Amino acid sequence: MQINLRDDLKVRLAERAAENGFPSIEAYVESLLRADAGDDQVISDADMEQLLLQRMDSGPGVELTPAFVEQFKQRRD
Repeated sequence: MQINLRDDLKVRLAERAAENGFPSIEAYVESLLRADAGDDQVISDADMEQLLLQRMDSGPGVELTPAFVEQFKQRRD
């Protein structure tokens, strides 16, 4: 698929892509389309960083051991 964009829009999209940790406009726009289509696997680097910082401040953590990872996987199934 090809989309022709005005130069001013390309500049703004390139800035947004960089701000959100995407390597290109194409990767940024693809993530937007995936999110709009309901693909829950898409999260920007900026959103991930914010989420991790919030979680760090939310209380005591847990040790990430192989046993913990296995228990976590089982709870998700």
